[in-house]
Amino acid sequence: MRLNFAWQIIIGTVTIQVVMVGVLLFSGITQVKDNQQEVLQRSAEQQSRFLASALTPGLAYSDPAMLQDLLDLLDTDSNLLYAVVLDANERVMGSVGIATTTLPAPAAGVRSSDGLIEVAREIDLAGQPLGSFAVGYSTEAIDLLSGNLLERNITLALLVLGLSTLAAVLFSLVITRRLRLLNLAGKALERGQLDHRVQVRSHDEFGDLAITFNEMAAHLHNTQSTLQEQNQQLNRSVARLESMLGGANAILWEANPDTHEWEFVAGDTRHLLGFPARNLGRGELRARHIHPADLPRVQAAARQSHERARTVDYRFAHRGGQWIWLRDILSHAQDAGGRQSLRGLTLDITTHRRTTDALAESENRYRDVVDHISEVIFRTDADGRWTLLNPAWEALTGFTVDETLGRPICDFVIPDDQEDARAFCATLLAGCDRAQSEEIRLHTQGGEVRWVNVYASARFDDRGHVTATFGTMTDITDRKVAEDEIRRLAFFDSLTQLPNRTLLHDRLGQALANSERSRLHGALLFIDLDNFKDINDTLGHAVGDDLLRQVAERMMESVREADTLARLGGDEFVIILNDLHPDPARAATQTEAVGRKLIDLLRKPFRLAGQKRHITPSIGATLFSGRNLGVEEVLKQADLAMYRAKNAGRNTIRFYDPELHRAVEARFELESELRHALELDAFTVEYQPQVDAAGLVVGAEVLLRWNHPTRGAVSPAEFIPVAEQTGLIVPIGRKIIGDACALLAKWREQPQFRDLTLSVNVSARQFRHRSFVRELADTLERTGAPGNRLKLELTESMLLEDVETVIAHIEKLRTLGIEFSLDDFGTGYSSLAYLKRLPLAQLKIDQSFVRDVLDDANDAAIAQMVVNLARTLDLNVIAEGVENEQQRAFLFGLGCRHFQGFLFGYPGTLAQLESRVSDSLSNGQHPTGVAHRP
Repeated sequence: MRLNFAWQIIIGTVTIQVVMVGVLLFSGITQVKDNQQEVLQRSAEQQSRFLASALTPGLAYSDPAMLQDLLDLLDTDSNLLYAVVLDANERVMGSVGIATTTLPAPAAGVRSSDGLIEVAREIDLAGQPLGSFAVGYSTEAIDLLSGNLLERNITLALLVLGLSTLAAVLFSLVITRRLRLLNLAGKALERGQLDHRVQVRSHDEFGDLAITFNEMAAHLHNTQSTLQEQNQQLNRSVARLESMLGGANAILWEANPDTHEWEFVAGDTRHLLGFPARNLGRGELRARHIHPADLPRVQAAARQSHERARTVDYRFAHRGGQWIWLRDILSHAQDAGGRQSLRGLTLDITTHRRTTDALAESENRYRDVVDHISEVIFRTDADGRWTLLNPAWEALTGFTVDETLGRPICDFVIPDDQEDARAFCATLLAGCDRAQSEEIRLHTQGGEVRWVNVYASARFDDRGHVTATFGTMTDITDRKVAEDEIRRLAFFDSLTQLPNRTLLHDRLGQALANSERSRLHGALLFIDLDNFKDINDTLGHAVGDDLLRQVAERMMESVREADTLARLGGDEFVIILNDLHPDPARAATQTEAVGRKLIDLLRKPFRLAGQKRHITPSIGATLFSGRNLGVEEVLKQADLAMYRAKNAGRNTIRFYDPELHRAVEARFELESELRHALELDAFTVEYQPQVDAAGLVVGAEVLLRWNHPTRGAVSPAEFIPVAEQTGLIVPIGRKIIGDACALLAKWREQPQFRDLTLSVNVSARQFRHRSFVRELADTLERTGAPGNRLKLELTESMLLEDVETVIAHIEKLRTLGIEFSLDDFGTGYSSLAYLKRLPLAQLKIDQSFVRDVLDDANDAAIAQMVVNLARTLDLNVIAEGVENEQQRAFLFGLGCRHFQGFLFGYPGTLAQLESRVSDSLSNGQHPTGVAHRP
């Protein structure tokens, strides 16, 4: 069936319009989507390349802060969903936005999904993987725009179809002609000419259709503009990256590996190199500005970067006319399409190189000085271990620098100087802010000893802590040898190497001055060898000299370091003894002991010329204290005493003062008798009552007595100092304390005596004995005596030496209940300094103050002071030596509440004491009248 022309026009027109509009809609929408997808992918791919270049320094230096700053710049893009940077260990170094659960693999490149396009890319430098990053963009805005456009275009298409049908019916001929215009417009759109418009020449339906068509083209054009704006945003992001690179004084570039022509540059080349990038894009242009001496290395590094990353430093001619130092970090890369490229990071290292060159020059100058100086230059760390030594060390000691570094100086110091070396190092390392100097001896690798002068100072950090020490070490061995030789020739006897007369006079003068300061005695021994002339005459002077050397060697064995042994000449020797006892008699005893030791020492035979020969000395001794006598006077006295020894038969010692000599002999005799009395248990004790304010006996002081078979009663003031000096006081005191504890244990079972205390005097030597505390504790345990009824009386002299040991012993004994009283308080000069530290229970006013307390205002003031001091320190106070009621009443008025003296009872036997206590208890009181000696 054949349709008429009108229907053909209508049907044909409608069909053509439908097809054309459909094609236009399909082509336009498809093209928009394709353009959208392509633009997004290309934009993402381009930005990923820029990001890879921009992120490379941050990953190379592992700087999360730099990476995060770059990502924060991207966060201004509204289409950005997330961006994540990972290091080579896939740890997150920076991120913005919220990433998807699974990031795209870098090998996949671009990944698209509904509403999302993601790009992942590997980042490497010089062929070494630094990490990767992933970026996600939203396509929601574009998708929404495309949906709206599709909906509107469909609506317009339906409208166009309706209008076309109506136009075909009414104006088929007109429509047929005008459809050609629409066809042409559609083809223009298909070619991408979105600015093409259909001219509207009428106001009929075709005009409306043309307007609708033009609006559709306008919408398509707007969509394209939106995409272009997004691309511009990406370009601005790239510009920001370039700005950051310019601030870092670096440029990133990518070049053709064959021609070296730059294909991509990020950073300010004008600021870094002095030229815009376009002037240096070609490789041969850049090569002209590289220093000719450095160009081969740069070209070689570019070639070798294909294998692995290369770094090359070179000089570049800046536009300003100066040479600058650049560093290129080069590597090869290959994109997803297999295209090779040469990538580089160029840094300006001019300042670094200048600093390095200056440091190297300074180091060379320093090395020239250090390596050729004769003095040892050293540096140690904060622990005193060597960290730097110059070659002069090896020349000095023979030890190499390598084997010495890391060791302290004390490893090379001889044992005798170790203490000085440690003190020297400790002073420096403790933070001394002044330079220190010390002369010490080092042992060399060959076993020799070298004297050195060490001069060093400490270095500190900002907090004032010592970080190192610096110093020099000068060899002074030759000077020391010369000094020793001069000293030896001037002050020492060439035969015996002992001090000569000159040095003896100097030492004796020092000894006189020292005795004046210390108030201690000194002594001079003048030794003359008996019959030495006979040996010289019969055996010869060589044998005589040999004898003198042997005598000097033997006597050196008996001389303390503080003393001096000298040779006056011939067969005369002199010994200076220092720091003897302040008591002349005891000092003489010490001197005689040394003299007798010398006699015993020289009694052994000497081997001379293959024979055994005997020699005896005659020794003269004299004491000195202060500067009352001069050096010559003391020598003269000792010389005279020596002649007295010769006149007494030789092989003996005599003192200058005959009376003093007799005193010494008497003291030795007393010592012998003391030992005999101790063996025979000839010592006894007496008890002197101690009473309270009411006159009741509260205890007694145990007093040691010695009844000599021929001398009778020997005063304690005479025999106790000898017992102290000889050490006999320790066994004597041990026995007295043992008897006192046994008595207290006995009284413990008798109600009338159980509250009494016994006071026992303890000597300094006995109290400081290392086993005193243990022995006393054992005695208390063995006897069962109550410790709180035993009172130990200490003297102030005990506090003059080793007060810490005294306090420690008191603390231990107080745990046993034992109390302590300070005897003869006020007679010494040290007790007040330590009184507050001593855990005492009682102070005892010395009888020397009590005796004249009624007549001497000073004694009364001292007694008052002792009572007030005891009250302040919460101590008990007792006065000894109270002989009359007036003294007791005066002391009572001062506040003293315990007394001891002849007024209340003389020292007596134990039976007398117990009878006194029993009578007192039976009468209920004690008479306060003067007691009579039984």
